[in-house]
Amino acid sequence: MSYQMLYRAWRPKVFGEIVGQEHITRTLQNAILAGRLAHAYLFCGPRGTGKTSTAKVLAKACNCLARQGAEPCNACALCRAVNDGVAVDVLEIDAASNRGIDEARELRERVKLRPAAARYKVYIIDEVHMLSHDAFNALLKTLEEPPPHVIFILATTEVQKVPLTIVSRCQRFDFRRLGRSEIARRLVEVAAATGLEVEAGVPELIARVSEGSLRDALSVLDQVATLGDGRVTLETTHSVLGTVNQEVLAKLVLHLVAGDAAAALRLLQEVEAAGKDIRLFAREFADFLRSLLLWRVEGKAPGWVPDVPALLELLTAFAAAEQEVRHAYRASLPLELAAVRFTYRQKEQRGTAPAQEDVTLDGISRAWDEVLAAYRRERPSAAGALARAQPVRVEGRRLFLRFEDEFSAQNLMRRENRTALEETLARSFGGRWQVTTI
Repeated sequence: MSYQMLYRAWRPKVFGEIVGQEHITRTLQNAILAGRLAHAYLFCGPRGTGKTSTAKVLAKACNCLARQGAEPCNACALCRAVNDGVAVDVLEIDAASNRGIDEARELRERVKLRPAAARYKVYIIDEVHMLSHDAFNALLKTLEEPPPHVIFILATTEVQKVPLTIVSRCQRFDFRRLGRSEIARRLVEVAAATGLEVEAGVPELIARVSEGSLRDALSVLDQVATLGDGRVTLETTHSVLGTVNQEVLAKLVLHLVAGDAAAALRLLQEVEAAGKDIRLFAREFADFLRSLLLWRVEGKAPGWVPDVPALLELLTAFAAAEQEVRHAYRASLPLELAAVRFTYRQKEQRGTAPAQEDVTLDGISRAWDEVLAAYRRERPSAAGALARAQPVRVEGRRLFLRFEDEFSAQNLMRRENRTALEETLARSFGGRWQVTTI
């Protein structure tokens, strides 16, 4: 048997399996139980949110020979035929390729025929907004006076393109984008059921970039699982999606707040050189800044996160840049311009600020325990090396440290460890610091 992609294999077969649309499935189930089915439904909403799947479940529930409450049994001949796509009384029509007046007239004639085996003849018209003006007019007459044995289910991602005369003759249901937590939970369920080994953080990453579409999320999981031969890692997922890990996003924030335009531009160039999708990176960075702002407002942010005014300015600048990236000839240019503008504004603000007081060696020594504690929270892996150091001289905003052993000095002077210490000193004493070993 040929392999079936996850989004097809895990397509909902009953109302209870449809994720995130309880407001719709509950209404449809009540209508089935009460025998109050409408002659026409309009399912509208973003792609991958369950419109066609819900239409098929509804078609089965209307015709099931052994229905269990409002749920189709998926075991009778009619249910199996719908699941296999061979039901003669449940017809799926792609409006994008059957959009003309002739097809609509043919449909109008065919609806007069009674079902061959089912109780209702169900027509599922996907992307109905693609029908031509004349085709809509031909369909309108059928919707006004439909035969009692016919149910229309119209699905669209662009309901604003459907004429109001059509909309007003249907029961309309608006499918919502799925939340990230809902998608992540479903991915975990699918992975567990299919025996996939998924690294922590992968479901959340896929959910974040799928923009509320469970179908897109399952397709990504399928692709990453194939590439990783059944094992799904964060590294492989970032590679497939063209995204970067959050350490890169955090580094960019720190460069920007420090006013280091050169470092920020180098990082952006490294992202582009690595073949990452700059448009996706821009969206990810704006989302990351938004998360930092929420953490800061809620008082849950770690010490390195900038204050609220800086985050507001950053988010405003890069949200605008993210919009510009979509249409830019060179995708990285709006981000580079936003980075340079922000860093130079930072320098201007510091230039007009009052002069900072000199920091003495005595002041550093008295506060050294607090510096160690703050550094341990940020870089616990390097805190032991810093504990074996002693401040011996301060020149302006340059701190000289003496270490007990060469290994500790080398460990602390690794770029990421030294940068974290300089940022810790900046938060404690102000200004931009440099650390040197003796």
